[in-house]
Amino acid sequence: MMRQDKADELELGARLMAEHYPHLTVTDLEVIQGGGIKTVWKIDASRGLYCLKRLGKPLPYVEAVTAAQLHLRRNGACVADIVRTKEDGLYSIHGGYAFVLYSWIDGSDLYMDEIPDLYTGLRGLARFHQASSGFDPPDGSRMVDRMGEWPRHYRKLRSELALWRGEAKRETSAFHQSYLETAGGMITMADQAILALERSCYSEWVRAAGPYGPLCHQDYGKGNALLTERGVYVLDLDNVAYDLPVRDTRKVIAKRMERLGRWDSKELERCVACYESVYPLTPAQRQVLLIDLLFPHSYYGYAKRCFKKEQSCEGERLRTIVGMETAKQLLLQPLLTSR
Repeated sequence: MMRQDKADELELGARLMAEHYPHLTVTDLEVIQGGGIKTVWKIDASRGLYCLKRLGKPLPYVEAVTAAQLHLRRNGACVADIVRTKEDGLYSIHGGYAFVLYSWIDGSDLYMDEIPDLYTGLRGLARFHQASSGFDPPDGSRMVDRMGEWPRHYRKLRSELALWRGEAKRETSAFHQSYLETAGGMITMADQAILALERSCYSEWVRAAGPYGPLCHQDYGKGNALLTERGVYVLDLDNVAYDLPVRDTRKVIAKRMERLGRWDSKELERCVACYESVYPLTPAQRQVLLIDLLFPHSYYGYAKRCFKKEQSCEGERLRTIVGMETAKQLLLQPLLTSR
């Protein structure tokens, strides 16, 4: 059955290339990611190597993210070029899904939780953010816009943390017992972040960014960042959204600290300095980054697996996360109060 699925995917890729890119003579084709909606083909053609990708997003979003990729490229960002179809479109449609053909990027994966790849990756991310502002999506398209959403989002996550305490009381597992014992402290941490955000320059920064502010990748890391001779290429822009750039930065830094197994003040300074060497932040904007780091995202993310995704979770693992969150709080609070 799996062999037949792969054969069908190969046949589909060859057919789409012939129908929509007849100016490219395909000499070899392989499926490098299959078995689902998000299928990826590597295409060897007369004019070079290409990547054909089926996107699992509604077409109005595809219209927006493909246009955003062209905007980034025109502004000097290291992102793959999109090959236009014979109809001069940015994508073709088959079975209700969009298929996009990109130039193939050769490079080495960056491991963002290791040195020196982390620092290289942060500078590459900053260049991406620098080139992203000013994108005006095409009429009829839909771009995800998270600008101004942090306060509402923080409150929503905080409410869920409180709600899950009631659910945990009805269960007897080690995880639920650990949750009952630790949730109060994490909710207090969430409240601190909510209050700090209200007092920060967050709203002012959002207003200054305007309707076409920076774009966030939302999933920047290994597999989506390649080191090449030209610099760091950022791949897989399917989920780009309007948001303050430090949202991406926060995720990269948090993953690094998780890899270290501790929150290190000097490492935090080095990470922020690397990013700011390309994309400078004002002291007030840096506070917004620290506030987003303060919110207990890791604790929420693990608890969510149990309460929303109904996955098996371990009390010991939850306590380890609480230890990291508490250490983070001790590190960040003096930085947030020294304004």
